[in-house]
Amino acid sequence: MPAGDTTVKKIWPFFPLIIVPGIVLLLAPSTVKSIMESFNFRESLGGLLQVAYFAGGTAGILLITHLMQRWTARQIILSQVLLLSLSLAAAAISPWYPMLLFFYLVAGFANGILITYPGVYATRVCGDESHRAQNLIYGFFALGVVTSPLLAKLLIDNLHSWRWALAAPAILILPLSIPVALRRLERIEGVEKLSSGVLREIFAFNRKLFTGLLFALLFYIAAESAVSLWLITFLEKEYDVSPGTAHLTLTALWIGITVGRWIVSSLVKKADPYKIIVFLTIISGFVVLAAPLTGSKTASMILYMLVGLFYSGIYPTLIGYVAWFPEDIASSVFTLFLAAGALGGAVLPYLVGLLNQFAGRVAGMSSIAVMVFGVLVCLFWLKGQLLGRNTANRET
Repeated sequence: MPAGDTTVKKIWPFFPLIIVPGIVLLLAPSTVKSIMESFNFRESLGGLLQVAYFAGGTAGILLITHLMQRWTARQIILSQVLLLSLSLAAAAISPWYPMLLFFYLVAGFANGILITYPGVYATRVCGDESHRAQNLIYGFFALGVVTSPLLAKLLIDNLHSWRWALAAPAILILPLSIPVALRRLERIEGVEKLSSGVLREIFAFNRKLFTGLLFALLFYIAAESAVSLWLITFLEKEYDVSPGTAHLTLTALWIGITVGRWIVSSLVKKADPYKIIVFLTIISGFVVLAAPLTGSKTASMILYMLVGLFYSGIYPTLIGYVAWFPEDIASSVFTLFLAAGALGGAVLPYLVGLLNQFAGRVAGMSSIAVMVFGVLVCLFWLKGQLLGRNTANRET
């Protein structure tokens, strides 16, 4: 059997499953306006939805290596499928906002594991085909993300409640997890549990590389999450864009991310990944800065659609450097990187919400560019380590 077929055979049960975590990722941005109206509050409290989701996600991601030492792959996945389904269902019927936030935090915990574990699994079982495996898995994840705003709009418009937007993925995840339930997955052995000792090993291998990439991912996920969370509210309230058009703009942004990743996956074969990621980060920063400052509804919407295309290759290229770490600690590095991103997604978009409320939405949306340029600072700091493909550049 060809190597590519073997790769698909090892990971295909994750393909339908990971669509729903992609949908859940954009639930807060897709429903925050309706939830704010339902509970009668403004951005400072609405931003707590994203804080709760990413706080839970951070905790879940950090526990993955502990779970891998105790449970099989199927046990890890199915337990979190059940937890995600129950927590989303509970959030959908919550009569009080604090209760909604609690169940959203639990949903974030389960979703963080469901997003991260397939990537960790593919890294360990697919060997030299791991890059292809990651693209296949997270291509289906991106499909879910693209679907999320459209699904939320359809349910909110036709059923006149944001609650159905939370209930739908709670139901959908159950049949889509059947392939994992029926398929025997390999148990990952030899994974070091995330601990202070593992951190010392990571620092001993290359402290600068680890730290720089960690903060770059924190800033990037914060920038990506902030745009996704507040774009619909910004377009509707600043430019009086219809809800349908605002949701379509967010969908177009994520289509740009999806298509852009396919393009970048071809470009990295011909050009140094470092040069590509620096170019994308610079362009992203200026486009994110310009989009809310144009004063034109049409120009702003077009620029935000382009943001997705320029954002696209930043995250997977940064994650790709995990392959430079030794195999026994690579899983811990992977989870720490994603946890850093989740932390950035929890805190910084909330600060943007505060700026939206107290300094104005143009100022708040423009401030996201600071996070993008934070990624650029990290990349320039790591230039001597990342520029060039030879192993000499990977030394401390």
